[in-house]
Amino acid sequence: MRIFGKVLEWFRNSSLNQKILILVLAVGVLPIGIIFMVSLTALKKISGEQQLYAVNQSYTQVFQALETQFARVHNFSTLLAVNDRISSNIMLSGQSESITEQMAYFEDILAYINGMEIAFESNDVVFYIDKALLATDSQVGRFRSIDAAWQSKWYAQLEDNQGNPTWVRYEEELSGKEYVAVSRKIWDQNNYQESVGVLSVLLDTNYLEEMLVGYLKNQVMYLETAEGTLLASNVPEDELERLPLGERAVGDRQFVRRNLKGEEYLVCSRMMKKSGIYLVSLISSSELEREIDAVNAGIRTIYVVISIFIAVAILALTHSITRRILLLKGQMMQIQKGIIGKVEVRENYNDEIGQLITHYNEMVGKVEELMQEQYSLGQKKTEAELKALQSQISPHFLYNTLDMINWMAQKSETDNIQNVVQAMSRFYRLTLSKGHDIVTIRDEVKMCEAYMEIQKRRYKGKILYEVEVDEEIDQYLIPKITLQPFLENAIVHGINEKEDARGSVILNGWLEDGRITLSVTDDGNGMNVSDPIADKRKSYPGSHYGMENIAQRLELYYGEKIPIQIESSMGIGTCVIINIPARMSEPSQ
Repeated sequence: MRIFGKVLEWFRNSSLNQKILILVLAVGVLPIGIIFMVSLTALKKISGEQQLYAVNQSYTQVFQALETQFARVHNFSTLLAVNDRISSNIMLSGQSESITEQMAYFEDILAYINGMEIAFESNDVVFYIDKALLATDSQVGRFRSIDAAWQSKWYAQLEDNQGNPTWVRYEEELSGKEYVAVSRKIWDQNNYQESVGVLSVLLDTNYLEEMLVGYLKNQVMYLETAEGTLLASNVPEDELERLPLGERAVGDRQFVRRNLKGEEYLVCSRMMKKSGIYLVSLISSSELEREIDAVNAGIRTIYVVISIFIAVAILALTHSITRRILLLKGQMMQIQKGIIGKVEVRENYNDEIGQLITHYNEMVGKVEELMQEQYSLGQKKTEAELKALQSQISPHFLYNTLDMINWMAQKSETDNIQNVVQAMSRFYRLTLSKGHDIVTIRDEVKMCEAYMEIQKRRYKGKILYEVEVDEEIDQYLIPKITLQPFLENAIVHGINEKEDARGSVILNGWLEDGRITLSVTDDGNGMNVSDPIADKRKSYPGSHYGMENIAQRLELYYGEKIPIQIESSMGIGTCVIINIPARMSEPSQ
């Protein structure tokens, strides 16, 4: 009951759109979906059984067609091999016959073979006989030299089978065309221990491969001998997944599940009578599942289309009812984020919702006027604070520089005084920047160069200064005199703390992910950033302002806190880093 109460409360607080959708889903789509899923599960099982039945039937048909074909070729070869006219006419001793007699013998053989080929629908018969006979050719024609058979790859298989009918892979040397052939020796009718030649009846491999058509698209089918010699397949040999000989069956009547190299397959293998050739077929279980899913995809598509149609119709209906309410609600939610705007409607209605939108827009107009006034006052206050903080830094630098010039005057360093005054002139010309408190990074870098020129004169070349600022950030804006205090700290609290008061300062800057990183690195004495002594770098001599002042100016300008990171190691040096937004124009007033 407690859970039911929570669900009821959630439903009560849901939007009107949600309530209508939930109602339609609960009484319409959901029950239909459940019925559909149950039906689809049962249909998938039935489809799987039908697919498996069709696969078995297809395999049986292919097997029977091939078995008939091989039996026909085997019978054909038997009739030719046992024919007395053929065996007596091609005896190896026939070379004693005259040319006229030999021609008559072979014409008689050809006439008989031609008649048999018509009866058995075959025209690929080859005899290997004594090369001395007149009709013999070395590599082409029906009658070829017995030497060609002895030199072939398949002859060893025939010998292993003692000259009995043997199915082999047969390749024409000249054309390179491949065949499957039944080869057998032709025995002397007077002495069955002696052969008078070899007979091969050929089947075109392409013809056999065309017969190896499975029920499924990716079904693998191939023919092999009892010894495992591949005769033909419906996929390229280098892509063929073969069943190990030890798992091959003699007479599978249907596909069985086998695991091959970690993947489940449906496998069927059966040996053909007389030929001893196996027809093997493999189907990946995942492939069968895909086929079954493909069969059911149409039904799922129909259901999805109907569901989408219902959802679109419901959304269109609810949208026509609740559109204006949702617009008003959405605009009110924007107010929570600080975004105030009026509700824009295409048509004005005089009903309660229309009146509510009209009064809301009038209220928003008044609020916008008040906020604009408040914003103007805030901008003026921010500008005043920024100028106040800026003025706290500029006099500090002026006092230090004049003090340095006084010190040089006491030393009568006229040239240095001239150079320092010129550098200070450049610095303040850039600092004034026509009354602007915000300058480009390029001008800020120039100010730093003028400042460091003064410091190098002051410390008589003990300080080296390098600038490594990418040109792509030159035009981005920054509050002026932001980097100069970091340079001053690097000299006063870093390099001057070393025994020889020598060192280098590097100014870096680059753009990354829409933000600009600026850093000042020195090789001074360094410090422990967790030590209270490190607070020295947070203020300038003679002033209680410092990095806190810079952080305040950055926050006022960019509208976000800009932390000043200090990374330092004793005896190695210090790096001060700021990461600011990449801004090319000042905020709109």
